[in-house]
Amino acid sequence: MLKSLLIALSLLASEQREGYSCELVEYPVGESHVSAYLLVPDGAGADDPRPALVLLHDHGARFDIGKEKLVRPLASAPAHIQASARQWVDDNFDGVFLADRLAAQGYVVIVPDVLYWGGRSTPLAQKWSRMQFGDLPKDGIKELKKDVYEGQRAVYDSLARKGIVWAEQTLAEDTAAAELLAGLPCVDPERIGCFGWSMGAHRAWLLTASCPLVKTGAALCWMTLKETQAQPPSASDYSMMIPALREKYDFPDIAYGLCPKPFLFLGGRTDKLFPAWSVEEAYRRMQDIYADAGATGLRTEWFDGGHHCGIPEQERILQFFRIYLR
Repeated sequence: MLKSLLIALSLLASEQREGYSCELVEYPVGESHVSAYLLVPDGAGADDPRPALVLLHDHGARFDIGKEKLVRPLASAPAHIQASARQWVDDNFDGVFLADRLAAQGYVVIVPDVLYWGGRSTPLAQKWSRMQFGDLPKDGIKELKKDVYEGQRAVYDSLARKGIVWAEQTLAEDTAAAELLAGLPCVDPERIGCFGWSMGAHRAWLLTASCPLVKTGAALCWMTLKETQAQPPSASDYSMMIPALREKYDFPDIAYGLCPKPFLFLGGRTDKLFPAWSVEEAYRRMQDIYADAGATGLRTEWFDGGHHCGIPEQERILQFFRIYLR
């Protein structure tokens, strides 16, 4: 699959940034075509392979952007996308495009879009974005936003009619991103990790548990017990729901798949989406799984704050990757 991915990788646009290049690429995974940003540090190559990261974007009920939540959009991107991305990172990442920060520090980084986000979003999502950040009048914007949000159910159902689970497709695409990195001459295949915040965290622990190429990972603000999940599921849950897993396992059981890989979970003590008592119990169960296996690489930690990926949390994640990937 590595060879076929590299042959089919299409470079759509590129620009040089300070210390690295930013490339807009597209590649097939099954019947889908995934759009992604690929960031490559200057000097990286077969003679100087670098550590690499798959960065996985969040949900946020914001669909006009996906990869742009972690990568500064190309200068050629529409003005409304640039404005949307800037507002998102200002509100959620203390103004930092995290993938750019990592590339400037020497990591090769890939950030793929999930179906229904960013370059794979719908015309309605892009219309909302132009109304919110661009050149269209805002008449009816609240109704439009609701329609886009509820459209997640239709995506799930349309895939289900084909025998496809949306989150399983996303996992296959995230795995393909790791495989693509491993096949690049500029990447050391023994030093590949992943990171995500919010829905991206859910994707990160699934990817690390299921993909041998991913040696380590970090997840910020997504771990809990199954009993805290809303029933029936909200529209937002459809992109993350794998029924076969949820019927049989609780979320902290993912530690059976992660072990013995080093992995960092970070939770916010005032995160309203994930009650602290539930996260604490999930942490305890995961630590027990690692301890029973004689493994010591699991870190389950807290920060004082809510559902946010601020600079202090970024520093802790960067330090973790400096230990296990540099």
